[in-house]
Amino acid sequence: MFIGVALVLGVSLGVSLAAPPGPITAMIVDRSMTSVLKGFMIGMGAMSADFTLMIITLGFRSAIDLGFYDGYIFLIGGIFFILLSVGVLRSRYSDNIKSSGKNMNYFSGLLLGLVNPMQIAWWFTAGLSVFQRFGIEPFYFLFMGIVLWVAFLTYAINRSVVKYGKKLAEGIKLFSFVILLSFGLVFIYYGINLFLK
Repeated sequence: MFIGVALVLGVSLGVSLAAPPGPITAMIVDRSMTSVLKGFMIGMGAMSADFTLMIITLGFRSAIDLGFYDGYIFLIGGIFFILLSVGVLRSRYSDNIKSSGKNMNYFSGLLLGLVNPMQIAWWFTAGLSVFQRFGIEPFYFLFMGIVLWVAFLTYAINRSVVKYGKKLAEGIKLFSFVILLSFGLVFIYYGINLFLK
């Protein structure tokens, strides 16, 4: 595959993985209100989870059947996201936007990614399909797409809150809460259905 084609395909895949609204995006948005760095580190933690899932998917693609564990994956992910939604709703916005960078939440992003059924499903469906069709080359650039998207999102959210203040921050917090709670409930619903089949 030509390097230019691999670059475009890989970056596009990275954005397709990172950009859709979901639990990870909600947490990035929530953390970015107070610090670009905190939001970015959530994204980098989630990207590390993607790297881990990529290794598992590509390295053991013919030996692993996760079908038996789908119910557990959805239930654990759902419970985790509901707990996160409660934490977001209880958090308080500070007019002091600047942050020291402590508690940057890299490991929170990593854990979010590892228990996110959407992320797991992406790698074992779309990710595996792309690998089988185009080989490994696009994946060299996939993480570039993720980094570019997370950097853009965190900066845009933070600058918007700095400019428009507390009302926007409260709206973003409510948005993050609703997204996390909704996905949590949907994941639990899917998990229970899988166990009842």
